[in-house]
Amino acid sequence: MDYKKLIAESWAYTQNNKSLIIWYGFLPAIFTTTVGVGIMIYQFFSFKMSYLFSEGDHSFFNEVMSFILEFVRDNFSLTLPLIVVAAVFATFYFLFPTLARAAAIQMIARNRNGQEAGIGTGFKFGVTSFLKLLEYHMLIKSFAFFSILVEMSFVLRNLGPVIFQLLLPVFLLFLIISFMLTLLFTYSDFFIVIDDDSVFESMKKSGKLVLMNWKHTFLVSFLMIIIGIRIFIQAILVFLIPIMIILITGYIATFVLAKAIAIIVGAIFGIVALILAAYLNGIVDVFSYVVWTFTFLELSNEQQTSARDVFVEDLSNSS
Repeated sequence: MDYKKLIAESWAYTQNNKSLIIWYGFLPAIFTTTVGVGIMIYQFFSFKMSYLFSEGDHSFFNEVMSFILEFVRDNFSLTLPLIVVAAVFATFYFLFPTLARAAAIQMIARNRNGQEAGIGTGFKFGVTSFLKLLEYHMLIKSFAFFSILVEMSFVLRNLGPVIFQLLLPVFLLFLIISFMLTLLFTYSDFFIVIDDDSVFESMKKSGKLVLMNWKHTFLVSFLMIIIGIRIFIQAILVFLIPIMIILITGYIATFVLAKAIAIIVGAIFGIVALILAAYLNGIVDVFSYVVWTFTFLELSNEQQTSARDVFVEDLSNSS
């Protein structure tokens, strides 16, 4: 396997398919990036108002709930429309990124195999494997690296550093297990989407494919680094967006008497930053899909030699 050629072809394919980036990269990234920003803002203020950084006994969660109840009481007419908007957003957040992933893999795989497939074709065939892919992602979500970090922060804030230190070996063990499972189940998505295998069958085949292709450990490691860079970029962008909103709003508020203007300007900058972050995340996501799909197709097409196979020397090449 020519690793440099694989990466170059993957990047060229990504750049030549802008519609793939927009529909199956940028649009789902709007939802995931927005939720990511919300989670980071919540974590930031939860730590800031906890006993670790504040002398008072405050709970950011209680303040959020109090704000919501007060808003509902003072703006009851807006409650139902906002609930509908929140429900629609939540539905798209939980379903659309997985559907976009399945559709993107279908489109990329078919193009790689010489078939003419566009956004519609990818969506049509991606829908057929969507539910199984969603089931798989729900199954492994508890072992995700980011989920474990959130659980660690929860323990540190609410149970204290003593309990956190006692549980730290357990968390570290879970992080190691998370890394191993991520590595072993690297190709599960592709067995589900491309080969239409069941969830557990795809996990079994993925583990076997990774173990049988141990010579490509460096390639898998390199691809894991790419995923790590993606997560790092997303984390930086997720941190920058709320910081930019807070700083810009606070800066304008010191010079402008009208606080509403400061809030509007800060909201505009926040939306622009969110769109930019979602687009960059979409590019990296699609590039990651392409690299992994190309790798899966190449490795899964290789025939493994059984111990029962009889070796026959090719005399035509030796003569």
